[in-house]
Amino acid sequence: MERLQRSKVSTIATGVLAVILGVIIFMNPQNSTMAITQVVGWVLVILGVSNLAGAFNHWSVILSSMDLYTGILALLMGILIISNPGFFVAWIFILLGIAIMVGGFRSLYAANALHVLGAPGAGSSMAGSVVAIVLGALVMLSPFSMANATMIICAVALVYAGAMEIVGGLKMDKDAK
Repeated sequence: MERLQRSKVSTIATGVLAVILGVIIFMNPQNSTMAITQVVGWVLVILGVSNLAGAFNHWSVILSSMDLYTGILALLMGILIISNPGFFVAWIFILLGIAIMVGGFRSLYAANALHVLGAPGAGSSMAGSVVAIVLGALVMLSPFSMANATMIICAVALVYAGAMEIVGGLKMDKDAK
């Protein structure tokens, strides 16, 4: 019974924390994006330092040089992200927009081939491809708006998941009886 109580309390506490985190992100998505980017930068710095330390502890030339190069790369990327997080947020969404556009052009090429072959549904495939190209361009041209929209979606998902955890935790006593 004591084990069940701890499980119930931890489930409810997890839900409450998720709801609080979701509300904080929802209220300020831009600063939340920058904070998460900063955390990623610090993780890379720590990873780089630990890889560099590991490079000097290996007896193998191959492993120590691999740790040395990955350590240097992670440390430099971490320092760059920490010093300019906005650039990396924009860069990620620009790359995402390019990837969406490339996928849209590939789909358009395939839909055009289907159209030439006279396959049914080629017109709707072409329309979907054009939509993907336009959406990719929007993501690429307004990366910060897309980052904010992504954070708002994540915040809503956190609030929902947290609410479900709280409800699940509250139902634990009823299910045990």
